[in-house]
Amino acid sequence: MILLTVGSMFPFDRLVRAVDELVASGRITDEIRAQIGTGSYEPKSMPFDRFLDKSQFDTLLHRADAIVSHAGIGSIATALKYGKPMVVVPRLARHGEHVNDHQVATARKYEALGHVVVAYDESQIAERLVGIASFRPSPRAINADGVAQRVARFLHKLNQGPGGRET
Repeated sequence: MILLTVGSMFPFDRLVRAVDELVASGRITDEIRAQIGTGSYEPKSMPFDRFLDKSQFDTLLHRADAIVSHAGIGSIATALKYGKPMVVVPRLARHGEHVNDHQVATARKYEALGHVVVAYDESQIAERLVGIASFRPSPRAINADGVAQRVARFLHKLNQGPGGRET
């Protein structure tokens, strides 16, 4: 089963429509369940919910063989936590899907780390799903020391007054 999720903050009709059309055309034959949020497009070829409570989402997540999602950090972190292979499609500002294109940078970073497969355009989704069954996301390595060093540098800068003197 493939879980399609767009999160709960912004609509992502381009992704929902693209997956629905792939199901309608027979290019996606797996069972699919979609969480579509507040978008105006309603799928015609796959079952969907606008929102799922945590229990419903967790049930579907555990059942899912793969996830298709926007490139949101929360969605990616959740998929990694459960070792689920994931195809991400970044939201794009030019389509009015977000205020900027930060999801492209997020997708590139997590792709480079071997955590996700990326479809940079909706026309790539079917192709990316072909190999997703054999894709195993690289485990996420927590860099606690690096995070602590960045926080310390930030706090040090906050503590400096005008002219670089400590206050």
